[in-house]
Amino acid sequence: MNDYSAITNKLIVIFNATEDALNEWTGTGNLQFPTLFTMIAVKMNWDDKQMREADPIIRYYVRNNPNWDITRGAKGGIRRMADKLKKEQAKSAKDAAKKQIQDLLAAKLMNPANNNDSSVESEENDDIDEDEE
Repeated sequence: MNDYSAITNKLIVIFNATEDALNEWTGTGNLQFPTLFTMIAVKMNWDDKQMREADPIIRYYVRNNPNWDITRGAKGGIRRMADKLKKEQAKSAKDAAKKQIQDLLAAKLMNPANNNDSSVESEENDDIDEDEE
């Protein structure tokens, strides 16, 4: 009496078509949802009504898929999780380098006796003293 299998079979077909379209995409940057919908509609031979009905299902699938990440904003869209992780690693390495440089500069400013500039100044003062004699 339950028609769960018929419904789940339809969802599985949509999920498989979505996964295929995402894997076929070889572009860089982010894939826009309207582009993804068009790719799937062409593949499944859908009309506008069918595409609108599948829209929330496709969005749900992409949002909950661990291989894909959704970004928001003007340049937002769907990107590979590997790209996200690569970007986060680059950002954390850059932040670590900035912090290391800031720490070195702070240590140098806190301990002026170790500055190389002070030894240059003392050599210049020695030169001036020698010229006066």
